[in-house]
Order: sequence, then structure tokens, then C-alpha cells
Amino acid sequence: MQQFSFDFGDPSYDLAGRRIGAQVITFENTYGLDPEQTLARNGTIACAGLRWAGGQERCAGQVQIASEGDHERLRLQIGARHEKKIRCTKLIISGLPEGKLIASHWEEHEIPPDGVILGWPRGAIPMPLIFLRDPGGDWLYFRSLDDRVREKRFAIYRTGDGVTVELIHEDAGHEMTNETEAPAWEIGHCDDPEAIVREQMAHNERAFDLQPWETRPDVPAWARDISFVAAVHMMHWSGYVFNTYDDALGVLRWVCERIDGRRVFAFFPGWEGRYYWQYGHYRPHPRLGGPEAFRRLVEGAHELGVRVCPMLGCNCANEGIESFEQWGAGSHLVSAGGYVLQGNKPDWDVSRAHDPGWQAWLNPGAPGWGNRLFEESARIVQEFGVDSLFYDTCAAWTNDPSHPVFPGMIRLRDRLKQRFPDLLVTGEHWNTPLGAIFPVSHSWAPERFNEVFSKYNRRWLHLSTGDPSRGSTGVHERGTNPWQAPDLRRDVWPTVTFVDGTIANAADRVEQAIEVGRRYAEEFVG
Repeated sequence: MQQFSFDFGDPSYDLAGRRIGAQVITFENTYGLDPEQTLARNGTIACAGLRWAGGQERCAGQVQIASEGDHERLRLQIGARHEKKIRCTKLIISGLPEGKLIASHWEEHEIPPDGVILGWPRGAIPMPLIFLRDPGGDWLYFRSLDDRVREKRFAIYRTGDGVTVELIHEDAGHEMTNETEAPAWEIGHCDDPEAIVREQMAHNERAFDLQPWETRPDVPAWARDISFVAAVHMMHWSGYVFNTYDDALGVLRWVCERIDGRRVFAFFPGWEGRYYWQYGHYRPHPRLGGPEAFRRLVEGAHELGVRVCPMLGCNCANEGIESFEQWGAGSHLVSAGGYVLQGNKPDWDVSRAHDPGWQAWLNPGAPGWGNRLFEESARIVQEFGVDSLFYDTCAAWTNDPSHPVFPGMIRLRDRLKQRFPDLLVTGEHWNTPLGAIFPVSHSWAPERFNEVFSKYNRRWLHLSTGDPSRGSTGVHERGTNPWQAPDLRRDVWPTVTFVDGTIANAADRVEQAIEVGRRYAEEFVG
């Protein structure tokens, strides 16, 4: 975390026993409250002018902070005006006790010496909610009550008089003007953090129309019967083939001799050819068997009762694909400040350069890429009869000033469900709004307060999971990952990665995992 190399001189004011300050940040500079033009009374802070350069300069601008409640539960709402476009507003709560954070992945952490910044929805907190536990065991919580997906940042660091927490709200990039009104922030004490988590869950249900897994209308009935995932990897970025389409069907037949095919979900990474390289144009690859072999695979899976899910890129495509300039050139993901987002940069070619310049990161909310992705997706379902689609890297969110990202993914899901009602639409990552779009994912879920995930969603193990024979992650850039037998837990479908030689060299381990799948069906299905 970076800080100014001087005292910025932010004044603070008492609201219900909390020390509250504020900043207004444009795309040009940072502005604080002018104490000579600020009045705090009757639960409000009204500022009629701003200072900058640590108080050396003044400028026009207004800030209004309204409060409701008391020291135990205080709601704050900040509005601001400036002559320039406002990037974000910041509430500064200072003089807090030392303590540990429940924040990133909702595990308990020490506050790092240089502080920490936690973002949402881009970051490792599932909801805009964090906790601070002081040495006496009391809990402080900080949460946003926004009912939309708009960027929040929490900054936590030590100062000379204790801990400071910054609560930062950023308007949607395409809506930014020289005025802003942030949704309510809430600060409070609690004896039981789980009670606050449940309150936030109830807020999320209203805001994002979240429904329990058992009643979600976007979950087809067949998906509630799944208890085992066969992740059959096909072609690596380099062109190395782990399994052809005929090989994959052989894997599924072997699996279904040991578990009812109705329980099996077949996930196919690298099915379209060179993994990632082919993103943006999806079709069965000749080296894997071509269209007829892929059709045989899907039809053969269906004869077994197995459901099929190929993998697509939600926001990534190869710039070298034919006609890219027609649908991709105007669709790049761009930050609120104007940077073109590169997303991840795997070392696909082991040049040790991490420089895949061909790999464009695109916004599914942009008409060009959004329509291209829908048409490619719909064609695969229509032509081959697959049961589900998986969207890789769907958490590559940025506050794009051209087109909002999350509404684009919602539109993609809704268009697909309208045409194919029995389709299961899934994604790689998870946080609360992503969980509202994709009922099933294959990424992380919190161990603490797990109900925020398990009440609404299911997942399978990430495609970087090592296979049972040699720990190969198949098409994934990680390379190898030690095999771990799946645990039996409600929110996770037991999963096995299949590469070349998995069954031949580790049949006993695969059967061990399939047994967990049978037990999952007995305990959690139907």
C-alpha cells in the first residue's frame, strides 16, 4: 500500500463516537475537507470547500456526510461534488483498536506492516464486508449496503493512534460525473460475526435475486442429480494431446461402469484445440477427431446418462483469429482510468517472458464481443447438443467506462437460457454477484461462513487440480499439482482430472474418488 510522503492533514469529526474523515478523489488529484468550511452537528458533516496538496491549496467542492444510528451500529452516507469528474469517495475511520482482520478469503489475518487493500468485486472477499477483532475479543465490522455491483475498496493500516480503515466507493465507470452519492456504509460492533454475515446474505438476496440452490430457476433438474465430475483434458496450449474425443468417451464408459451415469458431469477443457489459443472461435479440432468424433462423444455420453460441458473463455480471445477486428477491436476491457486490462499473463511458451501479446482481454458487456460470445456459445449447443457451458476467467472484472461487465454476463446467461431452457451455465470464479449469475463454478468458496456459498451454489474442483496418476493439471498453465482425494462436503461435487494414462496408472485412486461421488449421491442428492 502506498501513502503520501507527508501529512495530508485530513481533519476528523465525531459522529456517534466514531472519528470520521473523508476525501474526494478525481482523475487528477486528491482533495480533503477544508476545516474552515466544514460544520459537524446533528449527525451530519457538511463541507462547503475542499483543500489539496496537504492543505496548501484550496478549491471549490462540497461534501455531505449523513449518519443514522449510534456507536454500536452506525450508517454513513457520503455525497460529493467537484468541478472535475469524481473517481471515488473515501470515508476515513481512524483511532480504531489494534486487531486481526477477517477479510481475504474470510480467513483471519494480521494487519501487514504496510497495510492492506481489499477490493470487491475484484478481489478475494466474497461480499463487501470485513471484520476487525480487537485483542479483547470484540468484533468491529464494516460493510457496504450497495444493491448494485460497483467497486468497493477497503484499506486497513496502522497509524500513530491505532488502526485506520478507509471505505472507498467508486461509481460505475460509465456513470461517473462531477457528482456522486455513495450507497450506505455501516460500521458496528457485534458479538457474533455470523449474525452480520446472515444480514449481508439477506441484503444480497434482495439486491441480486439470489435464491437457494434447491429452488434456483436457472438450475435444470438434471443438475441437482450430479455427484461426480470427470474433468477430461484434451489439448494443451502447446498442441500436446492428452485425450482425443474417442479417448474421452472411453473414460466416461469406464467411469459409468462404477457410478450411475446420471450422476456424472463431464467437463472438457481444451476440447476446441490449443487451450486459450483458440479462444474466440470454438469448433472441434481435427487432431482430436473433428466434428463427427465430437458428436459421437456427446451422443455416447448421453447414452450413458452423462451431461457434457465444454469450456469457453468469457472475456479472452486470440487477436489473431479471423475477423477479430470486427468483434474484438472495440471490446477490450478498460479500467476507469483508461488502462487496457491484460488480465493474467501465463508463460504459455515457457519463454519465461510472461508476454502473451496475442491474448486480448475483452468485455462481455461490449456489443461486439457479447454478441460474438453468445453466437459461438449458441452454435455449440445447437449443433452438438451439449448440456452445459463453462466460462473461463469470468471474474476478470474492471470498472469499464464504456460498458459495464456484470450486466453483459447476465445478458449472455439470459439469452442462452431463453433459447435453451435446460442449459446449465457455469463459470470459473465466485463472489456473491458471480454466484447470482452462475449457479455452479469451479473455484474457491470460503471455509468460514461457508453458507454464503453453499446456500445458493455448487462447485467442482478447479481445472488446475492434479490428476491421480502423476499430478498433471492437463491443459492448465500450472503444470503439476499433487493429487488429493476429494472430500465429502455438500458444496463440492467430487472431481477427478483425467489426462493421458490416468486410468491405466491410477485406477485405484480414481475408484476411491468415485466412491466419494456415490456417497455424495446418497447423502446430498434427491
